[in-house]
This record gives sequence, C-alpha cells and structure tokens, in this order.
Amino acid sequence: MKFIVEHVSKEGGRLGRLTGLRSQLDTVYETPLSLISTLGGSAPHLTQDALHHVVEKTAPLCIPAQHFCDHIEVLQKFKKGVTHFSALQGHGVGVTVQDASKATPSGYNDKRGISTWTYGGRQILTVEKYIELVEAMQPDWYEALSDADTDGNSSKKRVSKSLSKSTAFISQCVNLHKNSQGLQGSALFVPLLGGHSERDRANWSKSLTEGMVDNSLISGYMLLGLHNNGPAAEKLEPKLLHNLVKASLEPLPQELPRQAAGMWNPLTVLKLAELGVDLFDSTFPFLVTERRGALTFPFDLSRKETDGTCLRKEVLEHQNKKLKVSGDTPKPQVEENDKKDDKENNPFEEEHQTNPYEISLKDKNNMSLMKPLVEGCDCYTCKNFSRAYIHHLINVNELLAPVLLMMHNMQHWLNFFSSIREAIRTDRMEDLKALIQSSISSSV
Repeated sequence: MKFIVEHVSKEGGRLGRLTGLRSQLDTVYETPLSLISTLGGSAPHLTQDALHHVVEKTAPLCIPAQHFCDHIEVLQKFKKGVTHFSALQGHGVGVTVQDASKATPSGYNDKRGISTWTYGGRQILTVEKYIELVEAMQPDWYEALSDADTDGNSSKKRVSKSLSKSTAFISQCVNLHKNSQGLQGSALFVPLLGGHSERDRANWSKSLTEGMVDNSLISGYMLLGLHNNGPAAEKLEPKLLHNLVKASLEPLPQELPRQAAGMWNPLTVLKLAELGVDLFDSTFPFLVTERRGALTFPFDLSRKETDGTCLRKEVLEHQNKKLKVSGDTPKPQVEENDKKDDKENNPFEEEHQTNPYEISLKDKNNMSLMKPLVEGCDCYTCKNFSRAYIHHLINVNELLAPVLLMMHNMQHWLNFFSSIREAIRTDRMEDLKALIQSSISSSV
C-alpha cells in the first residue's frame, strides 16, 4: 500500500492518493474516502447488482472480522479470500475487528483476547486466531487486534487496562504479521487508543512513533476507543472530539493514512476530515436506512447562493415532526403492541425520529407526495420512485423499501465525500460546514 498526501487545505483537511493495494495494484483511490460497509460480506440490503448501481466495481469495502469468526476453516479451504467468497471480487477491502454498526457490549475482554459476538454467540478472539482468520480473508489492509473497549464513561483504570492489554496484543500482531507468508501483501493498521483522555491519547501515539512496535511494518492508523460502536457514535459532538482526535493524530507521521470507524454524522465527518482523517465507512447511511429515513442534508457548493437557499428550504420542508394525538382519543392497544414489537426487533428504529440530516419516510406527511426523496438527486431511487410509493412500501413492510432507501442514502453519502474532497481542494471547508450547519439551524 502506498499513500501520498497531495494537498493540505488552509482550512484543515488533506487530499491523498491511496494506491498499490494487494488486490488493486493500479487502482487509485482519492481521500477523504468512505469505504462501503458490509454485513457478512455484503452491503446491507443490496445485492451485487444493486450495489453496482451506486458504486464502482473497484470501490473499497470495510469487512468486519467479527462476521467471519465461525468460518475460518471454510475460508481456508476456499483459498480465494473474502471478496471472492462474497461474490464481490474486484473490490479492495479493509478488515476491522468489530462491526461499527453494532454496539459492542462492554466489559467482556480479557487477557486471552477480544470478545466478539457472532450468530453462534460470544467468542474470544485471540491474537493467533485473529491472524489466522485475517490470513484466510486476504485483505488489502487490516486492523491490529486491541482492547478498544473505552468510551466517554470509562474510568482511568479501564483506560489504563485497555492500553496495557493493547500493547501486548499489538506486539503479538506485529510479530505474527512479519512472519506470515499469507499477509505479505496486506498492510497493517495499528489502533490509536486512550479513551477520552487527551493525555493518554497523546502518550499512546508518541509511544507508537518511538518504537513500541516496528514502524517499518506500520502502514496506517485506526482511530478507536472513542465509542463502543453502534448508534452512540452518531451523537458524539464534534467539539468534544476535536481535542481528543487532535491529541491522537498530531504525533503521527503525515505520510500514513488514518481511518476512523463509526456511525459519524456529517458534521462530525467534516471535523474528523479537517483534523486529517482519510478513511471512513458507510455505517451512518445504513443507520438512517434502518430507521426508514432518507438523507437530505445539502452539500453541493457549486450551486449559487440563491439556489442553495431554495435547496435548504426544500430539504427541510418535510422534516419529520412528532404527530399530535388528541388526549381524548386513546391509542389502540394493538397499535401500541405493534410499535413495541417493531422497536424490539429493530433497535435502530426510533418512533418519529427527528434528525436535521434526514427525513422519515414513515411520516404520514409523505403519503401523497409524488416527488423524489431529494429534488435533483440522480440516484436510481429518486429518478424512478416517489416519496409516497416508498412510504407505502414501509407501511406494508415490503423488503423493497430498505433497498431503495439504501441505494439513495449510499449515493448521497458518497456524493457528500466528493464535495468534501472538492472543498479541501478549493479551501472551502468552512463554506461546506456552514451550508450543512445552516440546514440544521433552520430545522430547529
């Protein structure tokens, strides 16, 4: 793997070129970049054909090792790697330990290894087993095993234990990586840890650069330990993250890529990109799809100011609002039970979700709207289907509803990253941030 920083914006952020991947030697990826998040090797709700309506056939994937802990022997016998196994050959792939879209239960890691949850239940993933699994997956790059079980509520003792265990795990990973024939073409990303302590994060990053592990084997960094995965990452404030992320990134060499896994909201993505994060994932559009929403936040800086005003008005016109229910009319018990069951079956869904970045297609206001999700959007969904039709699909629980929403949300997300790269190139990151911030302020 080769990474070159091509431009650093005056307003923060950097443009890079990622090349020389194990499976894509000649393909060039421009950063900041969003990887395509997967569940069990497939993009959520999307078949291969549907996915390729949205992304190129070489778009890099993010595949959590967590989903394949039960299939090591199968992958070893298959011998062609996880992308061929998932019928997504041709895509680059980065492997993470945990799935950023699912909350990781806290307090289950021990000296043997890291706890992961599969369909078969909890498993302890030791360093040896993890490297064996990664060898069978044959990724372009992968995350070293670490105890990243920390968030804003973690005590100093928990953070200290996290760093101590991670030091041992990462050292073992580096040694096994160096001696592995199967991983010679794969790049190793080491975690950036320290919980929500600026001091611990800065010291950890300094120790990585000062020889805690062989720096010649490090190809990149993975920002971890700020959350325990799942929807909680969406609510982390950019201001809170600024100093923590800055403390982690400042001591690092500039010539290596940085990845940050998590369901970051758009403003948080901009903050992380400003600080120098290069690689993200698409778990946020998946989260929005799971609660039956459609991304609508503005990001197009090429429009004139007047057009931008109209766009923001259009985007916010049908923001989801809590429906009023007369106090004299009791809710039917059957309806209440149905809603309770739906919430238990799908923890992502929140009744009458109010979010400045999206609209809810469960909202009855969309019942008769024959307009697309976003005016001017060129995605397959917006060109062929109306809000009213998708609202109907959701009401009758048709599987086509999340497919169409995911196609729109994924394309909206990837177009957002194109705007981020353009904003960095033209030193307009503040303008992009102001555009999105203004839509949020208008919705309050």
